[in-house]
Amino acid sequence: MDQIERRKLAIKLFGGITLSWIILCYLAWILSGCKAYMPFISDFDLYQPGDTIFSIGTALSATTVIWVMFELQLFNRMKLTEQNQHLGWHLLNHAALVPGIIAAYSCYMVGQTPWDEDGYMHGNYAFEIFFKGVYWCLMMTLLSVRMHWGTSRFQTIMKWRTGGAVAAAVGLWQMIANQATVWTDDFDWDVWNAAPANKMEFCTSKTYPALHVAAVWEYVLVIGIVVTVCSFLIDLTASSNQDSEE
Repeated sequence: MDQIERRKLAIKLFGGITLSWIILCYLAWILSGCKAYMPFISDFDLYQPGDTIFSIGTALSATTVIWVMFELQLFNRMKLTEQNQHLGWHLLNHAALVPGIIAAYSCYMVGQTPWDEDGYMHGNYAFEIFFKGVYWCLMMTLLSVRMHWGTSRFQTIMKWRTGGAVAAAVGLWQMIANQATVWTDDFDWDVWNAAPANKMEFCTSKTYPALHVAAVWEYVLVIGIVVTVCSFLIDLTASSNQDSEE
């Protein structure tokens, strides 16, 4: 398998695995009798079989995203070198590994830390995923503007990459904004963390409608990150076609 095909495989595995376990968890949520309103993705970790799917899924997503981060870093380095780009762009490419790796580690840890058992650490890991994921998307988008400026594929690549990055950033902003209307300074976290003990009451109630809206934006955020990553398939396909022509 050549480098281009290996990189494509890494991206496809990450995107396929991540979307698959989220869909499977949601189906398990519905089939277990819970309401079809938007739960947070982390809520899938509360009850079986979603608990097992969530833990395995986050571990696989974390593993594949590390693979993807390094593959894309090497691919971008090669393209930047071919274009004789300034050192600053190389440094940006290298720096993007930092939020990517932190997000990957946090993705694994969030699957091992249910929020009803350790809400504080679960929240920290979750927001590391979200913030660092958005940082990576924005850094890659900026780098892509420089790499593809003036090329015939610029509009196609940037449509998907910018769209994914903007969706991720807006999703994060709106998720936090809606959460903030409920999770105020006087919010009773002890009661909230104990709520999942009564499964059917917790997963069929709509005590805080704003949290369901926040959950919708969480999905927008995650899908935006996945789209940004998968948009590199366009770069890789173009590079493969160019190599074939040569």
